[in-house]
Amino acid sequence: MKLSFFKRGSQWGLTLVVLAVVVLAGGRLIALSVNERAEQMRSTAGTLVTTYSRSIERQLSALAQRQQGAGAELDQLLSKLQLTRLVDADYDFELSKVDSAGSAPRIFVSSRIEPLDDAIVSRIRLPEAYAEELPGGWVQLALRPKDGWYPARELAAAIALLAVVAWLLAFATHDLVHSLHRARDALALSRRQLQASNRKLAMEIEERENLQQSFEHSRYHDAFTGLPNRRYFMDQLDRALREVRTRRRKRLAVMLINIDRFKLINDSLGHTAGDELVVQAARRFQKATAKLECVLARWSGDQFAVLVFDVASTDAALDIAGVLQAELQQPFELRKHRLNAAARVGVTCIDSGLQRAEEAVREADIALSVAKKHDTATAVAYQPAMGGSAASLVSLEADLHVALQRRELHMMYQPIVDLRNRRVAGAESLLRWRHPIEGMLTPDKFLGLAEEVGLIVPITRWTIQQVCTLAAEWRHRLPRERDFYLTVNVSAAALRDPEFTSFVARVLKETGTPAQNLKLELTEGGLISNPGAARDILDGLHSLGVEMMLDDFGTGYSSLSYLQLFPFSYVKIDRPFVDRAGSAHANSAIAAAIVQMTSSLGLKSVAEIVETDAAAKDLQKMGCDYAQGYFYYGALEAEEAFQVLRNADSSLPSVKQAVSAGESDDESPTISEAVVLSDETLMLPAEEVAEELRRKAAEHD
Repeated sequence: MKLSFFKRGSQWGLTLVVLAVVVLAGGRLIALSVNERAEQMRSTAGTLVTTYSRSIERQLSALAQRQQGAGAELDQLLSKLQLTRLVDADYDFELSKVDSAGSAPRIFVSSRIEPLDDAIVSRIRLPEAYAEELPGGWVQLALRPKDGWYPARELAAAIALLAVVAWLLAFATHDLVHSLHRARDALALSRRQLQASNRKLAMEIEERENLQQSFEHSRYHDAFTGLPNRRYFMDQLDRALREVRTRRRKRLAVMLINIDRFKLINDSLGHTAGDELVVQAARRFQKATAKLECVLARWSGDQFAVLVFDVASTDAALDIAGVLQAELQQPFELRKHRLNAAARVGVTCIDSGLQRAEEAVREADIALSVAKKHDTATAVAYQPAMGGSAASLVSLEADLHVALQRRELHMMYQPIVDLRNRRVAGAESLLRWRHPIEGMLTPDKFLGLAEEVGLIVPITRWTIQQVCTLAAEWRHRLPRERDFYLTVNVSAAALRDPEFTSFVARVLKETGTPAQNLKLELTEGGLISNPGAARDILDGLHSLGVEMMLDDFGTGYSSLSYLQLFPFSYVKIDRPFVDRAGSAHANSAIAAAIVQMTSSLGLKSVAEIVETDAAAKDLQKMGCDYAQGYFYYGALEAEEAFQVLRNADSSLPSVKQAVSAGESDDESPTISEAVVLSDETLMLPAEEVAEELRRKAAEHD
């Protein structure tokens, strides 16, 4: 409070000083003006009084001459003077007689009642005739301006003007001082604000630098694993290739690592578990490559990339790939689940430096694609011949886009035999591609590619349209009481089509094909990728009357509970007599157990790839419902398949009836001596059922 008071007092100091100076200077100027004006007035009054005195003297002389001899006294003579006409009206005058005794002057004539003070006096010479009346004395004329030597009005105006000027200057000074103080305060505030802005700007610059560093880090690093990303990897690979060209490095190795079953883990356990798997795999790979001069990066969702500098040879690069694969052998703990993971690795070595970074990665990717075709996780080094295969695959992809338009897709049919009455019950439709250059291509050559490029749905729809049209034609050509069915293989991608059920219903209606003439085959892999959506679609198809077959049963990894979860009517047993476990006897026992299981669940069994007479007999003994394979018929054209179906009884290959008891010398187990599993065992997961079957089959051996 006191400080602000002193600050306010300091603003008035200069104002008071200026006010005092102005007042003093103005007062001095007014005083000088008054004195100068008074001197001028006195000088003027002196001149006038002298002039008036001479004029009075002349009048007195004239009056004296006229009064000569009349005996008039001086007082009478003086009284006859007309001073009011003589003296200027702006002046007060006084005509008085002064005697020599020094008494007060006696006033003869005056313009004022009171005596004139501070007046200009001029003596008047009396005529000689009257001079004796005033011995030693004289007559004088006093003159003074009526407003004084300095008029009060003008003095008041000057003082007022001085006051106004003083007030204006004081006010201007105070305002100037106040403005200066405000400017100083504003300057101080601006200085403080500038300092604060500088500090804030410094902080923002620091934050921007940190943000820039963070941005650069996020630009070149993966958010989940913290590893360098693809951009950083390609920059480092490009730099390393330049070093190889300049001979500063000898050989580089580029590896692409793909984690198996990553999509399955994402779909079954969720994306969080998939991200956790990637993070744990990244930590293991970091540990494995800690002592190597290399760059480890996350390439994509389930892929990693490794750039190894100065690798000795391709074999050394494959050894490093083996070390990375070995890091994944220990189980992963993911959301209270213990899972095993494996990886496939594509490797390419570069020593010429003439390649571009994109070409090096492409070679590693081609090698990885070859590694994915192997049944077991492995590492594959790139070979020049692989590039030609990749180019052929690209050309095949381009041709596949126009295959439907060019009507290059073709349907063939393999009859399915009813083993109970030894008649042809139907046929499986087999898709072929009549490629103009490659020739006739089987589905394994192009259906996988069709799924990758998004053509599997239109191809599946075309197949169903063709099969339903053919089934309607066959119904018109066959006797009314002749029943048959045609099956169509449906992939997992087709089940992701939300309009698949409505499409099938529309095709059945448009072609006039009964639903029992069409059956759809699905694999376990197509169901397990998205069980919820698959069940909705299959339930919709089942409500239409279309029956489903579970294809390639026994080769997948799904639980046997899928047979009860989905509306299947048939189970197709894949290669029941191919030796996969090391014992043909054991495989026959597994086939018998599967037949028993499907029968106990109310399903019908269909054996695929039956190629021998012994296999056909064993299937009849086991109680298998249907079979197909080259022992009966191969893939036939539509008309050939129709003729087989029309002449089913006569055209069936000769298959001997099951050997009656005591007559058979065949060592293949029959259904009576095959392994029989309990219902509890049949409900276990498939791998546990298979293990139980092998154990019991070994006991029979």
